[in-house]
Amino acid sequence: MNGEKLGRIEGGFTRGRFDVTGRLRPGEKNALAVRVEKVAHPGSVKEKTFENPDKNGGVLGADNPTYHATIGWDWIPTIRGRDTGIWGDVYLSASGPVTIENPYVSTALPLPDITHADVSVTVTLRNHNARPVAGTLLGRFGEALIELPVSLDAGAEKTVKLDPSTHPELRLQNPKLWWPAGYGDPYLYDVELRFELAERRVSDVAYFHAGVRQFTFSEEGGALKIWINGRRFIPRGGNWGFSESMLRYRAREYDAAIRYHRDMNFTMIRNWVGQIGDDAFYDACDRYGVVVWQDFWLANPWDGPDPDVNAMFLRNVRDTVLRIRNHPSIGLYCGRNEGYPPKPLEDGMRQTLADLHPGLHYIPSSADDVVSGHGPYQAMPLKYYFAQRATPKFHSEMGRPNIPTLDSLQAMLPAEGIWPPGRLWGLHDFCGEGAQAGSSLLAHIEKSYGRADNAADWLWLAQFANYEGYRAMFEAQAKNRMGLLIWMSHAAWPSFVWQTYDYYLEPTAAYFGSKKASEPLHIQWNPVDESVEVVNYSGGNARGLTARVEILDMHGELKWQKTASLDSAEDSVATALRIQYPPGLTPVHFLRLKLMRGADTLSENFYWRGSEEGNYRAIRDLPKVKLEATTRAERQGETWQLTTELHNPSKHPALMVRLKTVREKSGDRILPALYSDNYVALMPGERRTLRVELKDADTRGERPRVVVEGFNTGEVVETQQ
Repeated sequence: MNGEKLGRIEGGFTRGRFDVTGRLRPGEKNALAVRVEKVAHPGSVKEKTFENPDKNGGVLGADNPTYHATIGWDWIPTIRGRDTGIWGDVYLSASGPVTIENPYVSTALPLPDITHADVSVTVTLRNHNARPVAGTLLGRFGEALIELPVSLDAGAEKTVKLDPSTHPELRLQNPKLWWPAGYGDPYLYDVELRFELAERRVSDVAYFHAGVRQFTFSEEGGALKIWINGRRFIPRGGNWGFSESMLRYRAREYDAAIRYHRDMNFTMIRNWVGQIGDDAFYDACDRYGVVVWQDFWLANPWDGPDPDVNAMFLRNVRDTVLRIRNHPSIGLYCGRNEGYPPKPLEDGMRQTLADLHPGLHYIPSSADDVVSGHGPYQAMPLKYYFAQRATPKFHSEMGRPNIPTLDSLQAMLPAEGIWPPGRLWGLHDFCGEGAQAGSSLLAHIEKSYGRADNAADWLWLAQFANYEGYRAMFEAQAKNRMGLLIWMSHAAWPSFVWQTYDYYLEPTAAYFGSKKASEPLHIQWNPVDESVEVVNYSGGNARGLTARVEILDMHGELKWQKTASLDSAEDSVATALRIQYPPGLTPVHFLRLKLMRGADTLSENFYWRGSEEGNYRAIRDLPKVKLEATTRAERQGETWQLTTELHNPSKHPALMVRLKTVREKSGDRILPALYSDNYVALMPGERRTLRVELKDADTRGERPRVVVEGFNTGEVVETQQ
């Protein structure tokens, strides 16, 4: 500052705070210079090809904590400069002689009773003066007001704790709880802490949000189980390897992406190897009720060496925990990806968490002991997931390639690189070998759906594979309900693999397959024993239900049906009935499932099934179907609500019918957009209403309209109201 050295920041995930009192020049221009030093072990560039993704990670791990993934992985290219530099906010703050540091709010419920909660507030006060100071700490938690006289010696700091034993106001009656998505409202309380000197002069103030919630954990039987506010919490969600490859995400982008996760009925995101540090990420998870599995900065041992400087690593651990611990979304800490931390780091992390964030669970490895992992990461037959990957432990990584739409492919690649698959596909992670095994997906699609000779046709076939594969990964977990995080749910750059929506925030069919399978109360087909199951993750104790299954042939004609009555308890799966296939079915036929309570549909599902297992090639013979679509668009403040009624007046099924919201004049996609459902099937004569929600800011001043596409959609008679 103005030529004087203020200090040094070491490690990619720690804050720096420097007192510039006496160094600023009032009324003059002041200069702040920051020298950024390159990482000591940048490593070499990865060379990803259509055949091979190259090796994951590398020597950059010695510099952890840093953005280790920027050396290159099978889902992200090598990033020039390794994202070294300033990635957080830089700001100047002013205070009086006493500052408020590292405030911490914790809450406790007398479970199973949730009618009252005890709130504890811990805060460090620091006196920067060379003389003693007396004042008052005032606080507000929601409507509860508290105050405490405090005296500080010259240059001293003091940590004070306020709880119901000192301030009865902090015992909340009938508190509003913070719940994960699908369990309830993720309510956030406003918290204000203020230190006042004589004559009510404010020395410092801190504002943040907190939630009233209590996680509890069990490792009984060698498997991790989690409860939230006394209810069993079953994680469903995905890994984030990175927010955006060049760290360009800000609050708006995080809001859109986390909102997508809530819309998919996801309850957890794993911050893989701690590669996301932005406060906006945690803020969005708080708002939308998405629990965070927080890793620290250790990739698996074969993807990079252990850090060179343990003390620096642990200083970053300490500062990160201090920074994020007030977020109610933080639900689990993990020491290392697919391995165990070196003992000095393991001991240091455990001690830091015990000191700074007691009550939150820690596991040393993401894939060992009480949890499992290690994939698979390639496209597998549907029955495989039910027969071999209905995991008896919370499973941290399982994935498949996920192919984007033609719109996104055209944004990703030059025209000459779109078809046939080749070098540029490999550059964007579609590699024949490696964990993603792109060659097996190509073979799977050709075997199941037939050969395609152009990108548009192949991409529609890929959406079938996207939908059925991602749905199956989640539906298979109903057997044990231990939890699944897919690899991955979010794309850090334009990619062909491991995502539910793409880099441009376009949801693929996998998004809607995941959304369907992750419903709090869900009806599904188990292809192993040909049963219809009702799965209850967080739907409460549901009574008086009716499960129904219909078998429809390729012409949409009803060939068999059956219903069954049942009740469903939370955290359970029940076999409602078994399917019997009548003789003479067409080579491909359809299963339509509904779960009802009276006249209300609680869950519905639609499957395509081959008389020969995995053979759906007959759908290629379906004719193009003329559809009718009527859309009503209504602006409500800063939001647009679009309602589209689809009608299939033909005599043939329409499959993978997709709505796409565009700007009325330019025809460009409007993203992000929330669809109530998409990639749907319409049987002959069927009508279906879908809804879309989007923000007016994303229309860029144009009126939105809905375009209808589909696998065998021909002419669409569209009416926009």
